[in-house]
Amino acid sequence: MSLDELPTVRGVPSVTAKQMAEVDRVTIEEIAISVDALMENAAHQIARAARALVGRVDGKRIVGLVGRGNNGGDAAGALRHLAGWGAEVRAEVAAFPDDVRETTARQLISLLQIGPSVVRYANPEAPRGPLPNADLVIDGLFGYSVRGAPRDPIADLIRAANSSATPILAVDIPSGLDPDTGTGTDVAIHAKATVTLALPKTGLLATGARGAVGELLLADIGIPHLAFARVGIDTRRLFVDGDLVRIRH
Repeated sequence: MSLDELPTVRGVPSVTAKQMAEVDRVTIEEIAISVDALMENAAHQIARAARALVGRVDGKRIVGLVGRGNNGGDAAGALRHLAGWGAEVRAEVAAFPDDVRETTARQLISLLQIGPSVVRYANPEAPRGPLPNADLVIDGLFGYSVRGAPRDPIADLIRAANSSATPILAVDIPSGLDPDTGTGTDVAIHAKATVTLALPKTGLLATGARGAVGELLLADIGIPHLAFARVGIDTRRLFVDGDLVRIRH
């Protein structure tokens, strides 16, 4: 299904970083849906969004920019799905192996087990060259909980991605963009499309963020309505037309 074929929704509520953190807490600690389950749901939806963006992925070269946190795990899991659909995938990890969060490390290990995938970890002693030639870059460097200007090696990866002229699909929020205000730092991803997870973060809907966000997609990752109700947001009819939708605002 292409971007143009995805259902379109309007009037979607947004969530601040603080609200989203509480929603995640309720989902994981009180409703007992694990981080790994949410990550696997997110990974599949990101892979679907990638296929909607570039079309058939068989034989396509896809590079994932993998941060140390859960967004990196989402991106690594998406690469595994895309590899299963015939893509040639590569993960550029912006951290040492020992610095990667356990959930993300598991996704990277699974990626290496399924076939001829490439995982390259950061090396501060080697200068960051251009990214490998690719048909798509997936930005999984920063999530909604990160603020402030990216530093190397993340800043190097962002600059390499933006200068590559390869279309970028941002996971949840373009790295370097403030989740609440939509303002960007000097080093921020400029995406062709952003697939935001569960609900759009408030900054994604800011007028000034559109150049960095690109086409805005919204993916259901299995967070129950009850969790959003705890922060005063009603999501009961959000995905009635599909679980991956385009937002018009």
